[in-house]
Amino acid sequence: MMKRVFKIVAGPLVALAVGLALLGLAKPDHAGIPAGVAGQVLSIDGVQIRYVQKGEGRDLLLIHGTPSSLEEWAPVFDRWAGKYRVTAYDRPGHGYSGPPAGETGIDYNAQVARRLMEELHLHDVLVVGHSYGGAVALKLAADDNSPATAFLIVASTVYPSGGFHGALGTLLRLPLLGRGVAVVLEELGGGMVRKSMEQAFHPDERLIPPGYIERKKEILLQPKVTLTLAQEMKAHPSQLGALVTRYPSIKRPVSIVVGSDDAPHRVEGGQRLAREIPSAHLTVLEHAGHMLQFTRPDELTGLVAAALATPANPAKSRAPAD
Repeated sequence: MMKRVFKIVAGPLVALAVGLALLGLAKPDHAGIPAGVAGQVLSIDGVQIRYVQKGEGRDLLLIHGTPSSLEEWAPVFDRWAGKYRVTAYDRPGHGYSGPPAGETGIDYNAQVARRLMEELHLHDVLVVGHSYGGAVALKLAADDNSPATAFLIVASTVYPSGGFHGALGTLLRLPLLGRGVAVVLEELGGGMVRKSMEQAFHPDERLIPPGYIERKKEILLQPKVTLTLAQEMKAHPSQLGALVTRYPSIKRPVSIVVGSDDAPHRVEGGQRLAREIPSAHLTVLEHAGHMLQFTRPDELTGLVAAALATPANPAKSRAPAD
């Protein structure tokens, strides 16, 4: 009886698996930067990295979250480029950069950021990392072999809080089948993107720009992005856990900003981080959420200026802002 049931169930499952694998193979990722989209391409260890650079003066390197792209810095990019030389880029597997070379995670992304700074001859760099990008920035702060001299950690998860280990994450990480699942999500995942963006902007959903969510769907639902997200989230807890042990040894200036209405683990993590890093300075923006570039650009601009002027061992403080 059980053998008969197994045969009945196994047939459709095998057909589904083969169908997903063929679907993934039949739809390759878009190559290069689409027409009308800003950016140049730089090859970093064989991976094509899309970046945008503008302005003159002190170097700022902007590292976006996951999943995301350099468009996340649009509300502040030109403003900052009026005073500094600003470089933003799509991390490997995100936006219009090529997929990562092998396994990805915080360590790999820090290596790419370091190589990018070297290739573009950035000096005395303030690294600004949002969300996942903040963890990448902290990895650079903990290492001694980067041109970065100061760091601004924006609304970031800085202590392990779980990974993408559910059924969907497991499926996405399967060879061949994962890509087929990612292609299906490209067609059906619009609702997930809308919900996640509304949560990210909370309590300022009214500030979501017109057309923003539709553009995010185009960028975030690319199969390579979905697959990269699954890889990054699997590696995140262990790599972040290893990084946590190095926080007390960070000597370079670190500024931290969180919104009081962001996820509790980010708010509490920012407060804990400020206690553990001797050079840290914490700012909590009251009644703000996760997308501070869009909802609090003035305050973020002030924090960039303050971070550039911060001495090596600033007094710790909590500076709330309205």
